Amino acid sequence: MTDIQKTRVSREQFAGLLDYWLWGFLSEKAVKETAKDFGFRIGSNNAFTKIFDELVIFNMWLIVYTCESVFEDEDKRSDILNIFHHLQYGRYLGKPEPIPLDILYKDKRYGDWMMSIAPRYAEYDKARKTEHPQTPLWVVADVFNKRLFGEIQKDLGRQTKVIVYQGLFVKHLGEALRHYDVD
Repeated sequence: MTDIQKTRVSREQFAGLLDYWLWGFLSEKAVKETAKDFGFRIGSNNAFTKIFDELVIFNMWLIVYTCESVFEDEDKRSDILNIFHHLQYGRYLGKPEPIPLDILYKDKRYGDWMMSIAPRYAEYDKARKTEHPQTPLWVVADVFNKRLFGEIQKDLGRQTKVIVYQGLFVKHLGEALRHYDVD
């Protein structure tokens, strides 16, 4: 087995890489392609917003899940994910530059925003830990489909596409993350 050549980066730089990874999946073109793959029809701005919003949370959760499996150092992982969420909150507010942390942590809206995504993360976490004859990814796909379509889809093709999406997302992100040595 060959050693991986690692690039040394700060925690802030690494969180920036996670941000870049996330938003590569959230361009208008990428969202429309994903919607088509998942059988979700975008017939209005509301429909686009619905899938976009769910993909933001789902992909953020996949990033958190991947970081939890890659980083054994809990303090380092926590710092990175705090910075990552800080960047996402700035995007949520439409801010071009990150909000200074001392201001951010005093902002009640940041806490409210974090509290708004926590139950959705918990829902995906619970699904990921649920036993299923095929794979726990099946249960995660059920949750995603229910959030997107309002009910669990009985379509095996749609279910499989969500399973493959999450599996490949985590696999490729995990492989990419192993190429960095974070201070």
